Amino acid sequence: MPEARTPATTAPDADVIVVGAGPVGLMLACELAVAGVGVLVLERAADFDRRLRAPGITARSIQALDRRGVLDQLMKATAEAEPAYRTERDGDGRAPEMLPVRAGILEEVLYDRLVELGGRVRRGLTVTALSDGTAGPVVVTASDEHGAEHSLRASYAVGCDGGRSAVRKALGIGFPGGGPEVTGYQAVVTVEPEGALERTWRRTPRGIAAYAHGPSRIVSVEFDTEPVDRHSEVTLGEVEASLRRTSGVEVTLRDPVSLARFTGTCRLAERYRRGRVLLAGDAAHVHPPFGGQGLNLGLQDAVNLGWKLAAAVRGDAPEGLLDSYESERRPVAARVLRNSEAATRILHPGPENTATYELFFKELMTDPAVKQRLHDVYAMKDVVHPMDTGSEPAAGLLGRACPDLLLERPRRDGGGTVRLATLQQEGRAVLIHTAGQAEFVSLAAGWRDRVDPLAAERVSPDVPTPLLVRPDGYVAWTPEAGPGTTSFVTALRRWLGAPLADG
Repeated sequence: MPEARTPATTAPDADVIVVGAGPVGLMLACELAVAGVGVLVLERAADFDRRLRAPGITARSIQALDRRGVLDQLMKATAEAEPAYRTERDGDGRAPEMLPVRAGILEEVLYDRLVELGGRVRRGLTVTALSDGTAGPVVVTASDEHGAEHSLRASYAVGCDGGRSAVRKALGIGFPGGGPEVTGYQAVVTVEPEGALERTWRRTPRGIAAYAHGPSRIVSVEFDTEPVDRHSEVTLGEVEASLRRTSGVEVTLRDPVSLARFTGTCRLAERYRRGRVLLAGDAAHVHPPFGGQGLNLGLQDAVNLGWKLAAAVRGDAPEGLLDSYESERRPVAARVLRNSEAATRILHPGPENTATYELFFKELMTDPAVKQRLHDVYAMKDVVHPMDTGSEPAAGLLGRACPDLLLERPRRDGGGTVRLATLQQEGRAVLIHTAGQAEFVSLAAGWRDRVDPLAAERVSPDVPTPLLVRPDGYVAWTPEAGPGTTSFVTALRRWLGAPLADG
């Protein structure tokens, strides 16, 4: 792919160009827009991708949507589209830990929010060339459906354009990997005759057959198969034939809503950034969709990158902040790829794997502690980011996602108990403090354009305060990090840059 060129006098089209209007690209665009960054999303397809890629979103992605005030709309839209997927908040108003979604609904909700925030999406544009911005602005060249070429300029660009990413290829970033020979299908269809398939998943001598993840979702996975042309359109007959082989039942499929194919390949980009262009989502990592990890991994990429890239655009990002996106997120992706490959090998129907399969599923997975541990791993609830404080405790909140704390507000702030998530919709860091901690509030005043102080009479569950929470919901500082205020100021500078001149 040639490098794009455009006259140096051309005005920028946006602060950031995001390539790809799937869930990851739209989530990133919303995170940028809420931070006041001008964002333009380019998408090749004329409409939302309606193929089912994951059964739902998990805790960390749900929390991110809740922090930005769009979760309730997603829950409402999901329940309207599929009443069986209705979920509710708990008695304190906290979000559920799992939310089933139908294909396309998440994109619609994020698109509406992006437009509300002033972001733009241009469809029907296929990226054909890209500069990395090392010698000036990033230049993205794209052709429309009529063959006309458009050159677009921005301070930064992000490729959220999937496993065959044109952005990644234009940057020349390697995408090594491999994996078992697997051909799998996910589909939303009607299965006939009714009751022919038991609503469960099972391992058979031919592979995996599943019919347990929704009113009409089926999964069929075959191993050691002849490679299928990945570029060919998936047909209903192809999915039906695979399901008949793996289930051993002569079912008939009709009324297809979504047909998708996947392989056992695991690939990880050698780097997530070149110059002023970055990668997120499947453009940076691909793997089989077991557990719906891919969608959630990509959404969390977007949440981690959004506030850091916004700071870079504004010019207040401290040194190394943008590079911390790769150092934090790439190890998480590597672990997901490892888990996906392990799951693929355990599920392989070969007799040499039967003992391992039975030990894992018929013995270990009957232990509630093991089952919960596996759930936490697949939901990426145990992710811990190093916070460069010099003190990284094995327990506690430092470096971990902050729970949706209940804060009892002082009377002067209206009183009452509020959830932390409802106070994070502006996309800034927050400082949770209680009485007697005014010194920390005074120190944070130098970052008042980037930090919102939140006073509380009490915090439940009982956690140490003050608590500095990054815009992505991860705890950047607690008293665990060290006594006194020195480490607190260090954390402010590390994650939020220099204070205001009059601070």
